[in-house]
Amino acid sequence: MRITLVRMNAIFSVARLADLSSLELHRIYKLRVDVFVQEQHCAYAEIDDIDAANTTVHFQACSTTEPSELIGYARMYPTEHGLQLGRLVVSPAHRGTGLAAELMFQALRWAHEQHPESDIMLNAQLPLQEYYEAYGFVPAGEPFDDEGISHLPMALASTKLASIIEQRS
Repeated sequence: MRITLVRMNAIFSVARLADLSSLELHRIYKLRVDVFVQEQHCAYAEIDDIDAANTTVHFQACSTTEPSELIGYARMYPTEHGLQLGRLVVSPAHRGTGLAAELMFQALRWAHEQHPESDIMLNAQLPLQEYYEAYGFVPAGEPFDDEGISHLPMALASTKLASIIEQRS
């Protein structure tokens, strides 16, 4: 399975790990390690078994001028509470361009189309709580520490997601 769409000077695609090339996988891990481990100074195992699960999908945003350049990424997988969105990351050179918002919308749109009854869950870094609230996410638990960074569980109800997708379409 691979779905591709061009928007905002980026090529967006969604695929399972088995459908990614070794170079795509390398670029994903490199971006995640560069940001989550090096930039945010979190010494933890960035690569996990969730990546390889057949139910996990990987959202990529690549540059239209240099299609081999990964400029944004997120992943989503099912849990007992709904779909878990995570590892949302944009390369430093492309922050502030609206790319994160478009990547978020593409992931939410995919979730709505493929799993319309599922709520979306995420663990937001505490300083980004308002960013996610702008998408309709609400706190769904107490703040917790993850590798020295405060996070807050948040949820987006499937009914709220449906109205967001309808408004944007």
